Amino acid sequence: MALEISDHVAQAVNGAYGDGKPVVLSYVNADGYPSLSTRGSTHVHGPQQLAIWARNPEGGLQKAIASNPKVGLIVFNMDPFTLLFFTGRARVDASQNDSVWEKTPDGEKGQDPDRKGGAVIIDLDSIKGLGGDGNFFMMTRD
Repeated sequence: MALEISDHVAQAVNGAYGDGKPVVLSYVNADGYPSLSTRGSTHVHGPQQLAIWARNPEGGLQKAIASNPKVGLIVFNMDPFTLLFFTGRARVDASQNDSVWEKTPDGEKGQDPDRKGGAVIIDLDSIKGLGGDGNFFMMTRD
């Protein structure tokens, strides 16, 4: 199945913060270990992209993706049951700061009132999980 974010996936990702279940992001840190963090600003940025507002411009995520852009994300919600796994390649993209900031939830914006952070764009390579109908699916980039 070709990779294109469906309405079900978009609703799960874009609604995660409001549901109190922020997206979990994984990347490999400078010590070579997996690092996990919740990212309340995660949202759909395009048909094959997610975006995050990274509040700390000198943070571990930005440093890590400069040398190893591969990341993974999980969205999990019990009601309605949704389990989604994403893989992709992340990059800092200051040209997208305005559009990513605009879609960032107010609660997350409140954590960076001076807007010192920046946009991280994730070009997705795969999405797998359970669809709105409960069936398993897997989408990959062509």
